[in-house]
Amino acid sequence: MYTLTAEPGEGRFLALVYHDVHPGEAFDYGRLGRSATMYHISERSFRSQLDMIESAGLRCLDDSATRRCLAGVGRPTGRGIVLCFDDGWRGAVACAAPALAERGMAAFFFFTTGLIGRRFFADRDDLRRLDPALFTIGSHGVSHRMLSDLSSAEIRAELVDSRRRLEDLLSRPVRCFSVPGGAADRRVLEIAAAAGYDLIFTSALAINPTASGPRGIARIGVRRDTSPATLRRWLGGDLRRERARAALLAVPKRVLGMRTYTRLRRVLLGEAVGREHFFDP
Repeated sequence: MYTLTAEPGEGRFLALVYHDVHPGEAFDYGRLGRSATMYHISERSFRSQLDMIESAGLRCLDDSATRRCLAGVGRPTGRGIVLCFDDGWRGAVACAAPALAERGMAAFFFFTTGLIGRRFFADRDDLRRLDPALFTIGSHGVSHRMLSDLSSAEIRAELVDSRRRLEDLLSRPVRCFSVPGGAADRRVLEIAAAAGYDLIFTSALAINPTASGPRGIARIGVRRDTSPATLRRWLGGDLRRERARAALLAVPKRVLGMRTYTRLRRVLLGEAVGREHFFDP
């Protein structure tokens, strides 16, 4: 029998980030390489993971509950979880959202606005169909470029333009942002806050709230090879293996820069670096 560790404890939460959820066990993504699809899982696996979350007694936090928890005001009793979907893949809207709605489970969906309506990605009507009572829509930038490699003016344009397009599309404020590729540094976070985002989701590995509070919400990515045992460990608050790996990778990322690191990673995965890789997962 698996025993839950002390974290996440009362008033704390784990955040999981998904990308695409496809209807079958296998899905043809054409020329998209492994680096763009390793965070994609089947609907069957996703539903099984939702069963595990419910069995662990974790409560899915919506936008309001997440903000209260981060502020330390009216924190929910029990252990919480925040579910996120990055990039704006069509399957996240078509497969994951209905599975969540059936259980009344809240989630955050972050859209790369330059990909809306493209092959494999949700279109404008898909975004409008997401129930705002359950699902919070946020920005994932315009182009999915590594923001830490851009100039301050380019970062600001990515964040302001994506937010404006989403607000025009939805006719409601957009205040949440997920940093593409985890390429967040102090400059990126400060510009995001100045652009009007008051919940900023990163790829740091920790149980929330962290010292960064709402401007640095930690998340861990679910991959297609994430085993049930691994997910149970995460739900119990044990991220030690992943944090150790992240610490090792932090050195080449810092030395090479996110753009060069990502290109090298694709080469090591046996992929050609070309136009078919139109964003970095």
